[in-house]
Amino acid sequence: MTTRGNDSAGMRITRLFARFIGSGYVFYLALMFRDITTQAAAMSPWWTWIAVPMVFGPPVVLGLASFRGDPTPMYRAAAATALLFVVAALLWPLAWDGTLLAADAWISTIPGLAGLAAALTWRPPWAVALLVAAVVPVQLINHYCRVPDRNGLFLPDLMFALSFCLIFVAAALMAMRTGRLLDRTRTAAHATAAAAAAAQSRSVQRARFNALIHDWVMSSLLAAARRTAREEVRQQAGLALVKLGESEPDDIEGYTTAMLIAHLRTAVADADDTLEVTVHTRDGARDVSFPSDPVRVLGAAVTEAIRNSVLHAGIDAMRRVDLTVEPSGIEIVVTDDGIGFDPAAVAPHRLGLSVSIVGRLRRLAGGTVDVRSRPGHGTTVRMSWRAR
Repeated sequence: MTTRGNDSAGMRITRLFARFIGSGYVFYLALMFRDITTQAAAMSPWWTWIAVPMVFGPPVVLGLASFRGDPTPMYRAAAATALLFVVAALLWPLAWDGTLLAADAWISTIPGLAGLAAALTWRPPWAVALLVAAVVPVQLINHYCRVPDRNGLFLPDLMFALSFCLIFVAAALMAMRTGRLLDRTRTAAHATAAAAAAAQSRSVQRARFNALIHDWVMSSLLAAARRTAREEVRQQAGLALVKLGESEPDDIEGYTTAMLIAHLRTAVADADDTLEVTVHTRDGARDVSFPSDPVRVLGAAVTEAIRNSVLHAGIDAMRRVDLTVEPSGIEIVVTDDGIGFDPAAVAPHRLGLSVSIVGRLRRLAGGTVDVRSRPGHGTTVRMSWRAR
């Protein structure tokens, strides 16, 4: 299967609440259907025909919209759910014919759900204000429209209803706030991990280049200074040039195809020095110069992909790396026949896959990544860059 961009934690929590609210309204509609039909006799017909769709229609849309990728319809349906409930409650006195009700008005049963819908789309002060606007009218309806023996003191009844509903609205607000905090913390952790990985990559390159200077360039100069035989000095210098061609300093601006291949082979060797890289060079790619950013990002990502395979694929897993170089792009594929995994089940805080591989390539202009794996069927990580 292929990894896909997932909702943030805050958005997942919001979608779950939207489905809970939509399901709650459907449940209450079935539960209160008898009361709705009975109490319709005490109301002008227009109110019931208008109020029922106003109260129960938007939350059904809310629940369905929570399954869409774009959250805008979901937020609009949540706002409509909250506001239209209040409108329906305010219209009640205009439609009531004066007949006292033997039970609570059906609309007074669910103001808390309207408050939950408000919590999905508005800031806490506005959500609480909507809850008050929903609870007060329906409590007034109950107090003045029920038979007298059903009534207690208005203020205690109102405060109980407000407190009861506020508990759930506050829990929803805190849950969504916690999701947003988790998203910010995860983003900061990803940025820190990416910065640390980039710094480590630069440090490794610098150390490798310094070692080459010491081991090959300096030894060549010393051989020349000691008046070593010219042929030996020439061979030593030739080897030094070859080694320098396999590495590069940090400030290099472009890579030839040979330098690109050397860099990616070195990146593979950093994780597994026994692993061979199969190179496919397309026509016209030999004389191309590639920018440094995609080469280094691909190098860091392929190192992490192989390291993940070594750690998780299993001790008997076989690996291969295929590099394809084209005039306008680079593709490197890491494949193993190990134990595999379910990419969708990988937790977002697992930085190896989400940051060091997927995150790197998705932040790179022209970069793409595709991770395919199934338990028991190995893993293929395909990383590529195309010039834009």
